[in-house]
Amino acid sequence: MKNLQVLLYFLVIVCLLVIPVKEIMGDPSDDDSKTVKITGVVLDEATGARLEFANVAVYSKNDSSLVSGVITDEKGRFEIKGLGYGEYYLEANFIGFSKTNVDDIVVSKDEPSPDLGKIHLRPSSVELGSINVVADKAAVEFELDKKVVNVSQVISAVGGTAVDVLENTPSVQVDIEGNVSLRGSSNFTVLIDGRPSVLSGSDALRQIPSSALESIEIITNPSAKYEPDGMAGIINLVTKKNSMNGLSGIVNGSIGTGDKYRGDFTLNYRTEKINFLLGADWRDETNYGSMYSFRETYSNDTTSYLIMDGSRNFTRGGHNFKAGAEWFLSDNTTLSLSAEQGKSKNLRGGDGKMQNYTMPEEEHIFSVTEESSERENDFYSFNLNFQHNFNKEGHKLEAMAFYSGEEGTDTEKEDEILADSEFSKTDEYIERVFTLETEEEQEIRLKADYTYPFSEKGRLEAGWLSRLDSETEGMTFENFDPVSGEWIVNDDFTSVTDFRRDIHAVYSTYSNALGKLEYMAGLRGELTQREILNTNFAEPSLLNRFDLFPTLHLSFSLKENNELMTSYSRRINRPGGRDLDPNPNYYNRYTIRIGNPDLEPEYTDSYELGMLKRFGNRRSYVSLDAFHRVTRNKIERYETLGDDGVFYLQTDNFDKDYSTGFELAGNVHFTEWLLVNTSVSMYNYRITGEVNGESFDRTSTNWNGRMNTTLRFSGSSRMQVNGFFRGPSVSPQGETKSMFYSSISYRQELFDKRLMATLSVRDPLGTAKFERETVGGDFKSRFRWEREPRVVMLTLSYRINNFTSENRDNGNGGGNVDMGGGEY
Repeated sequence: MKNLQVLLYFLVIVCLLVIPVKEIMGDPSDDDSKTVKITGVVLDEATGARLEFANVAVYSKNDSSLVSGVITDEKGRFEIKGLGYGEYYLEANFIGFSKTNVDDIVVSKDEPSPDLGKIHLRPSSVELGSINVVADKAAVEFELDKKVVNVSQVISAVGGTAVDVLENTPSVQVDIEGNVSLRGSSNFTVLIDGRPSVLSGSDALRQIPSSALESIEIITNPSAKYEPDGMAGIINLVTKKNSMNGLSGIVNGSIGTGDKYRGDFTLNYRTEKINFLLGADWRDETNYGSMYSFRETYSNDTTSYLIMDGSRNFTRGGHNFKAGAEWFLSDNTTLSLSAEQGKSKNLRGGDGKMQNYTMPEEEHIFSVTEESSERENDFYSFNLNFQHNFNKEGHKLEAMAFYSGEEGTDTEKEDEILADSEFSKTDEYIERVFTLETEEEQEIRLKADYTYPFSEKGRLEAGWLSRLDSETEGMTFENFDPVSGEWIVNDDFTSVTDFRRDIHAVYSTYSNALGKLEYMAGLRGELTQREILNTNFAEPSLLNRFDLFPTLHLSFSLKENNELMTSYSRRINRPGGRDLDPNPNYYNRYTIRIGNPDLEPEYTDSYELGMLKRFGNRRSYVSLDAFHRVTRNKIERYETLGDDGVFYLQTDNFDKDYSTGFELAGNVHFTEWLLVNTSVSMYNYRITGEVNGESFDRTSTNWNGRMNTTLRFSGSSRMQVNGFFRGPSVSPQGETKSMFYSSISYRQELFDKRLMATLSVRDPLGTAKFERETVGGDFKSRFRWEREPRVVMLTLSYRINNFTSENRDNGNGGGNVDMGGGEY
């Protein structure tokens, strides 16, 4: 294994050495690079007046990435410094005016400081009756390897989290508990600005307020540059950043029916040499609901029934602080340091009525349950980033050091009290149990990435990553002894588990173009070493393996507004601590969960083929994506009925599952005041394997659809109606039922768009529910949970922008360079 590590590091060194030294280190004679700048003046085309506070943004022509941006001075002039030699294009924009582009800007030794002269902006307001229209960004945009969701266009998510944005996103499904899945799978990776999150999966998405987000990138087939974790792909949250000097920010406050409160703020202050960021958020939201479960088991001639009906409520709360700074060490070198600290607190509880009886009837027991749980997590992280841009545009070196920690406790208490047939409680307890789970986790990541563009569209990337994870989980289980009146530790369900996993990886990608064909090919190698030790088991469980992850992306421009894209990637889903913990976990006296320390990772081969057609001045599009996904070593939970009448929930590697289907999406501007964004996904799902010695082969046709309709009444007011439907789907032992969810929102902007008020009603039809059915050879069960309907939320947002003493708005909606003719 050590030889493999040496080989991996050697490959990275070779990739770097093939680049000419002069390109890596820069040419010492390039002293003029310090004076590189682009200048010009922005004017009103109709009046010739100079426009103060207009936005000017410069983009790389190579990959369309934002390089720098400024606002014009009192005479409409701008000066953009800190550029390397290369080819650029410029966008100038001001609220109430159409965007103007200046293409083919070349910065070179011969012309290090081009003057673009006068740039004219044309007024863009259009009167339709009494409606004044201002241009919007597209709700969803497509790039070679991802979909980009512009958060500002999802007003139903105002005052919410990233989960609320994703409820209206193609390829993503959200259930009523806020659990996110990507193309039907909950195994995806969450990144924040391309970096790992302290939390993972849906937990991370619930923690990030939507007001802090500029966009969300959906990457279903990531390139080899990204970690292959998460068989469904990556959800990358891109946070808002200030590209201009001065103070900017946003403050939000939300209140909703049913005890829902939230507040957050983000402040950004930038100078020529340093950029500061400070933010915090707080939430205390209670979600009320009800649950019903029915279970019947068969033994000889006797059928046993267990019926539970009652409330199931959960509260999500906590706070989070973040701070960071960027130092511009030179025109081409940036060093940044950021830190985050927070606490999450989740409460769950409810009272229920329970019936336990048999047929032929032998006994009929009525009882009342009282359940409560409280989970608290303290988390923190530190992130150090270094970036150096060489003189050639796109030629850069990046390095990252990341450390995160998390400490938490999870307490659960469950009482079952004997009752009469009217469910009136007695003084007799059938059972009282208490569990305490403790968790301590640390993660270290060290990473370096190098990018070398050798032609206008040609690029070579190489990188290395070491990821060191450690976790200790302790479980204490206690029964109440009514005789002594004391809680007694039950050793059968008490243990400590130590988990260690080290991953070392290298990758390289190569991209270029042949005429209208653009391509990117990559390969990633990973060495994984895992050890699990439980105090109730003498021998540790070990895993050592080396894996290769190839990727390929192709894009072909058929005509000016038509694109054809195809891609392939290999992904991995590594099982988590709960699934690996071999010690029994007591749910209640009817259900016990057992982990499996010998679980192997899942491996997914993912293929995609897509076509995109733009029309209507490229503002509207229709896309069709076909996909085929095969997962080997499929990890699934299953139930078995023990001889003691207890249900055991277990996890194992099954054979495979297959998903083959298509996704049709459209973003259509029917008029200047009516926009419809919709998508429909349909696929054939098949899972094969073996449960309790019996083979199974289950198939279903799954489909889901969503529609997001936006009505603009004026430049400052709009309404949005959303609907989502998810069809039924099979599992190894049963089926998940269909679900429909809707919401309606209205937003009004006031005081020159500094104050924004949003009123929304979630689930106005009361149709949101989760329901599943499980069937085995000797049992059948059903479970249903419904969330409170018609939740009304009011959110107020105040923007702190760059402005003069006359309080004139720069029109950028929060300090960001506006690339779409007005962010809102």
